[in-house]
Amino acid sequence: MADVTSFDGTRLALTAWGPADAPIVVLVHGLGLSSDSWGKVPDLLAAEHHVVAYDLRGHAQSGDARSGDYTMEAHARDLDAVLHEVVRDGSAAVVVGNSLGGGIIVARAHHCGNDRVAGAVFAGSGGSTVTFPGFPARALPAPVQAALRLGWMKVLRTVVLIGKRIRSVEVLSDRLVRRFAFTAEAPREIVARVREDFLNSRPRALVRTTLASISHDGSRMAPDLPVPTLVIHGSADPEVSEEDLRKLMGALPDGELLSLPGEGHMLSLTRPELVAKQITRWVAHVLPTGGPDGG
Repeated sequence: MADVTSFDGTRLALTAWGPADAPIVVLVHGLGLSSDSWGKVPDLLAAEHHVVAYDLRGHAQSGDARSGDYTMEAHARDLDAVLHEVVRDGSAAVVVGNSLGGGIIVARAHHCGNDRVAGAVFAGSGGSTVTFPGFPARALPAPVQAALRLGWMKVLRTVVLIGKRIRSVEVLSDRLVRRFAFTAEAPREIVARVREDFLNSRPRALVRTTLASISHDGSRMAPDLPVPTLVIHGSADPEVSEEDLRKLMGALPDGELLSLPGEGHMLSLTRPELVAKQITRWVAHVLPTGGPDGG
């Protein structure tokens, strides 16, 4: 599939699976990852769906932001550009987000509307509702928030640069990845896959997208996403707290929660069969005729 050019000239790399005339599923990955982070999910869906995944701006095979813009609105407009490329007029797709991908989906609804979207699935995502990891800074005065963001940006840049230099110290880096994305029981090869994605990220894109995401409260934009939305949540997800989950579910106009006891954040890698099955169920729910246009 050809790449897509977004609103500011940024090139977005697309990958597609499955027949072109099947119901469309668009996958939106998380921060510091790539389309590969969906693991086996696209292949499991491909027999009955046309699956499209794209790399976020500044990530993996996509180009750096031509305008230098890594705000959530820019990511939202990227998703809008992808949907306009792969979903014909009068048709609709199911959009699926992991981690930051869920935040991008609600940001797209807020900034661009819901054209071409019949339903949504959050697979390991709270809609990006945390201002700082473990630090709810939204209530602080704006100058304090700005100072914290600047400090956090410097920390992130340092972590990324150091991480690239200590790639050989896999035990340390895998422990960090496991702490923020997986449970203790997750297979080592899956943890290594996410670690490689993250350490291959370009520092500028990673830092600026992180700054945008930690300032983004997806639960405030969730009311702008009126389509049926399935939230698949692991009870041991270190990135999505129970409070964040309650806020999201309370804000979604039409939300359904599927809770997975003991599961972590990267459900597409640890439970691909279940994620694919639930996406298939949701496509049938929102596009009951089985066609990409629901009619």
